[in-house]
Amino acid sequence: MKTLFLFACLVFQGLLCTLGAQTLTLKVCDIPKAEGYLYVAFYASEADFLKKPLAGFRVAVSDTTLVIPCQGLPAGKYAFSLFHDTNGNGRLDTGAFGIPTEKYAFSNDAKGIMGPPEYDKCIFNLHKDTTMVVRMN
Repeated sequence: MKTLFLFACLVFQGLLCTLGAQTLTLKVCDIPKAEGYLYVAFYASEADFLKKPLAGFRVAVSDTTLVIPCQGLPAGKYAFSLFHDTNGNGRLDTGAFGIPTEKYAFSNDAKGIMGPPEYDKCIFNLHKDTTMVVRMN
């Protein structure tokens, strides 16, 4: 009987965790070529922004616009960055003065001056299923 009760509690807890997760759908526009990979990273704090992602993944680029479902994020404040890795080396390539040579984007289509945007410009609240549109720079 104790085993059955414990099993029921674990199943109920799993259902609650699943119900608490939100789906963020990213619509990424203006991808110059349907090749390579798109790397996406999510951040949950200013201290971790562009240093230590909470979660990340890559998606094969098959079109110049991609719709990417991101499931399992609990409600909260987040920021994301993404870049289009056209040469398959797994990193954002830069040229002179650290200027990116591959396309990139940030949540809220935030743009920086002489570098990446500030975390405050990228934050969004995820409290229900949401679709965000971002354009590659």
